[in-house]
Amino acid sequence: MIAISANNFKNIFKQSNNTIKGINFFRIGIFLLPSAFFISSIFILIASILNFKHKGTSLLKNNWNYPLYISTILILFISLYNYISLGKIEDLQIENKISIFLDIANWVPFFYIFISCRSFLSNTILRKEFSILLISGSFPILLSGFYQFLLFKNNFPESFYGPYQILRGLVIWYQRPISIGGETGITSIFNNPNYLGCWLIILLPFSIALLREKNKDIYKKISSLFFLLAITISIILTRSKAAINLLALAIPITFNFNFSVTIFLLMFYFISTGIILYVANLDSQINFQIFPKAILNDYSREYLSGNVSREFRFNIWLNAINFLKIDPIFGLGAGIFPIIYLLKKGNWVGHTHNLFLELAFNYGIIVAFTITIFIVILISKSLYVLNGSLLKEKFNDSLINKAWWSSAVLLILSQMVDLQYYDGRVSMTFWLLLSGLLSIIQEKYPDLEG
Repeated sequence: MIAISANNFKNIFKQSNNTIKGINFFRIGIFLLPSAFFISSIFILIASILNFKHKGTSLLKNNWNYPLYISTILILFISLYNYISLGKIEDLQIENKISIFLDIANWVPFFYIFISCRSFLSNTILRKEFSILLISGSFPILLSGFYQFLLFKNNFPESFYGPYQILRGLVIWYQRPISIGGETGITSIFNNPNYLGCWLIILLPFSIALLREKNKDIYKKISSLFFLLAITISIILTRSKAAINLLALAIPITFNFNFSVTIFLLMFYFISTGIILYVANLDSQINFQIFPKAILNDYSREYLSGNVSREFRFNIWLNAINFLKIDPIFGLGAGIFPIIYLLKKGNWVGHTHNLFLELAFNYGIIVAFTITIFIVILISKSLYVLNGSLLKEKFNDSLINKAWWSSAVLLILSQMVDLQYYDGRVSMTFWLLLSGLLSIIQEKYPDLEG
């Protein structure tokens, strides 16, 4: 099975489209992305520069880029404004004000990646290669997760766990010890089970699509099945509620790509999650049991209050909105949220746990709405294009493009309740998936290129 996968990996570099400038640097970068982000980012950056030198003018003129140009200007200006005007928050003292500027690196460089790497995802074959490389490169993550779980089940001492570092900490595999009661779940090479769960959710639609492909020999089928099972089991072992919820949503969205069914499933996901949160936190007892008690306990205040360092998500969101009222247009500045939360609420919370609120808090509602509307239109338009082209596409091509859309949507949904985006692997994949969605649109409608 490994030999078959290695052969497929080699064929990607030998037999596929090598006429695009920097394509092989990009492929190496994607393969290394799951396990060695720093090294991967160097290869992807080289690839993007080579491609940009070759096609820069045509890439820059694309009308879809303008919301990102506007956002870039606003982010730079607002960061400077917030650096100068920190006094608008009473009693706030910050030792390292430079953190306001550091967050720019979480956005502007990835806008460039979205623009400059589109050529590497410009057709279904290239997008399929991307999915194979991303899954193949995630094999160490799966192996590390199962190894971590075996250490836990066999009561190995913490000295067997990570973190492991190379290149003076530029590449870190965290391999966190699992708590004695097993409440936290596996982390693999990530810092947190939620980050691992998010990464595996990205892979899940691709693994489903590769398994369902027609005209595959038995060895490729076995290899695809192995990765699908390994990914699914690993998601469960993370014990990440967000990832497990999205696991239940991922399968029907990927298998059934009807527009109305997809919208129904998304609405059902949000409504059912809201009902569970409401029922779990009722002050009075109900006489009938709708949801299993184990699920309700995981979402209850009592469960969260058992760890004083954790806050209920609704509290974080409501407090973020209240803080934002201080300056809704320009926000309060990146890196300020945990400081003001500690100052005003007496507890440390690292971020807002919602991508839109994070953007609004850091840079104001104009930036937040600009980026959010851009993403929503891109998702909606690509869904419309895919639904209109499914009957015209080959079955295998249709599967890959459907999986691409599903992976992008699931990743965005995961950012509504947490912010794994701040892991470079996740943010890089986030913008590459969006770039691939634009390529899907423009592959079907080339007149939308400019």
